[in-house]
Amino acid sequence: MIPIGIPALDEMLGGGIPPGGMALFSLAPGVDGQQLLYSALRSGHGLGRRCLVIVPYTTAGAYCADLSGTPYALSSEENLVFLDASAFDAIHGSRAATPSSEAGAWDDLVTSLAADCGIDTVFLYCNRICDALGTEEALSLFVGMCRRLGLTLYVEYLNLYDRDHLGALSAGIPFDLVLSAGEGFENFLFLNHFRIEHLSWTRAPDMPLPFVVGDDGYLIPYLPKIVVTGPVDAGKTTFIRTLSETSVSSDRISMSGSPTTVAMDVGHLHVTCRGFDLTLMGTPGQEHFGPIIRHLLTNATGVVFMVDGTSTASFGRARAILDEIREMDAPFVVAVNKGDLPERVPDRDLRVALSLPEETPLHPFSALDPDGAMGVLDALVCLITRSTDPA
Repeated sequence: MIPIGIPALDEMLGGGIPPGGMALFSLAPGVDGQQLLYSALRSGHGLGRRCLVIVPYTTAGAYCADLSGTPYALSSEENLVFLDASAFDAIHGSRAATPSSEAGAWDDLVTSLAADCGIDTVFLYCNRICDALGTEEALSLFVGMCRRLGLTLYVEYLNLYDRDHLGALSAGIPFDLVLSAGEGFENFLFLNHFRIEHLSWTRAPDMPLPFVVGDDGYLIPYLPKIVVTGPVDAGKTTFIRTLSETSVSSDRISMSGSPTTVAMDVGHLHVTCRGFDLTLMGTPGQEHFGPIIRHLLTNATGVVFMVDGTSTASFGRARAILDEIREMDAPFVVAVNKGDLPERVPDRDLRVALSLPEETPLHPFSALDPDGAMGVLDALVCLITRSTDPA
């Protein structure tokens, strides 16, 4: 497999793109997403693949200069061949040019370069060629050509229409991967999202997944609201502090003499799991904070439901919170804190107390153990992204 170079995405793809695969990256207007092709180019080039980059809208020099100002800058221009605006103008600007003659000229040119330069991977910015030949005609031309020559193909397409248009293209042209980047994510309007629209070699989640572009220019898959909830003294704040580089907490001393959250805990943005950045939000646990808990659960991307596995007195409150989670219909995992202690309640008794069916996994761990806490988070990220291989 050839990695795209974005770890969370490569994991969902089963490692990347198979050699000889055809990938279409569809970008909505105004959405950062050019990093997808940049990353794929940097990854393929770094693996020693001989790359043809077709950039009909600019010069090769300007493209390399733009790329040099990003985290996806290439270490050298060795193994790179460009067809830039001058090649497009020579083909399209001919007085005798027709869509048919232009298609033939592109086929001849790419075929010749593949033979003469040993090209094995093509990166195509297609919109200007689509304007000249027609969108379906241009995409079909390059997919058919690359299949015939045994080349891997990546296409960036600025989709000025909608998802239905992309679906029609995907249905009519045999791409192996169709990936879209669009505006917004549920109620998080400040985020954009990507979605695997079609994948030919493995199962993939049919759901949007948000991303941000960091100040350093990297595209970062991002899960914006992971809520950590459960009854009082379940270990929620400890869990967040164990995982977070920094955290903010609103605590006071509870009746038991230990600190208890009275509003919320917020984990550092850069909690990372399976290539996703996550924000953790911890809730209070007492019954009179029910409205706050319900508010924080609203629009949760996922939920870590925690219970102290040694405290049978907390199970009634735990069941009530779990009912709230089920009503919200958010993905959730059940984390059993102090699961390493001998006095922990047996799983079968815990399932009865919380009305948990056998198919719901329990994750015994210690909130003080970074590996155990990360294992809980890993299970939730797998559930959210519907990973086909959670191992």
